Amino acid sequence: MIEVEKRFQPTEEQLNSLLKDAEFLGSKVNHDVYYDYEDYRLMKERVRLRSRNNNFELKLGHSRGVNTEIEDKKEIENYFKTDNLEKFIEQNFVILVEYKTKRIKYKKNGFAIDIDETDFGYNLCEIELMVEREDEVKEAKEKIVNLAKEYNWDVKKVMSKGLEYLRLFKPEIYKELI
Repeated sequence: MIEVEKRFQPTEEQLNSLLKDAEFLGSKVNHDVYYDYEDYRLMKERVRLRSRNNNFELKLGHSRGVNTEIEDKKEIENYFKTDNLEKFIEQNFVILVEYKTKRIKYKKNGFAIDIDETDFGYNLCEIELMVEREDEVKEAKEKIVNLAKEYNWDVKKVMSKGLEYLRLFKPEIYKELI
């Protein structure tokens, strides 16, 4: 599956308008830890190894807002050519980013809507669609943008939580990556 998402920062009024008839799915707190080599080669290649609530995910970014996600630990171990992911991380990686996020989840007309409030003060909304094939990505992006425009949201580049964390707390790494 390919995740297609776009980040937004709507006003409270705009967000409430979108969520008025959305289905509330629940909320939870996520503890995210991103790992990388000391030279940040994964981030430079748009690869993110994340532990979310002690479950590993590998995101391979093709272009802005499109990710292939690997959540199976064995597949992640195969990617790094190891049979012990925890030991591999301990021996090869540093913690690049670590934060907690309160996530409130909704669903509306087939869209997943996530409202994120981080413990470092950065808040955003992500609208996502999952597609099966690469040739469906463009249409999915258009659908997301059209939904946002329907509610008068600004369609502009919004920084990911991880990059905003780096910009605020590790500006030297942020500058190197950007």
